[in-house]
Amino acid sequence: MIKPELYIGTNQGVNLWPHVSFVPSVAQNFDVRYKGGFTVRYVNLKYFGIQGELNYSAQGWSETSPEGEIYSHRFDFLELPILAHIYFGKRNTKFFINLGPEIRYMVSDAATAPFSTNAGIQQTKEIQNRFDYGITGGLGVEFRTQKAGAFQLEARYHFGLGNIFSASKKDDFDKSNNQTISVSIVYLFNVLK
Repeated sequence: MIKPELYIGTNQGVNLWPHVSFVPSVAQNFDVRYKGGFTVRYVNLKYFGIQGELNYSAQGWSETSPEGEIYSHRFDFLELPILAHIYFGKRNTKFFINLGPEIRYMVSDAATAPFSTNAGIQQTKEIQNRFDYGITGGLGVEFRTQKAGAFQLEARYHFGLGNIFSASKKDDFDKSNNQTISVSIVYLFNVLK
């Protein structure tokens, strides 16, 4: 056992290439969208803790037609990941892995006009499932200070298990799940210090 640590703080970052994995596939552009929220982490075992977050995350996808038209569909989620926090390293510099389930709910959804010619069904179809769930995992490094708290840099991948469109045999898509790579800077303060 170690002395318990309870950290609270904020995480701010970006989603790099948030996209929807469509089957059949849809060509999508590289996008960067905002992600941020609040973090709570409890550690009372050497090398292991639990981390929870409440985040706002901008997701979606965009496409470009051969004629140069751009279609963009953005949806914003409130997400709640509950993660195993596994760490190792020296006292002031630690490396860590965060891994666990995540649930999210789509709080807004907006799209530009579909392509004027040859618009895909994904451009005209309404979102059918606002609830999403999946698995998320990340790698990072943490720098601790004596007075200012802890600072982290983390890269994370989210693999959605839910679909935004219905996926039965009679539907247009067999799969339409969210996938995201994100990078965040996190500031945490140990309230039990």
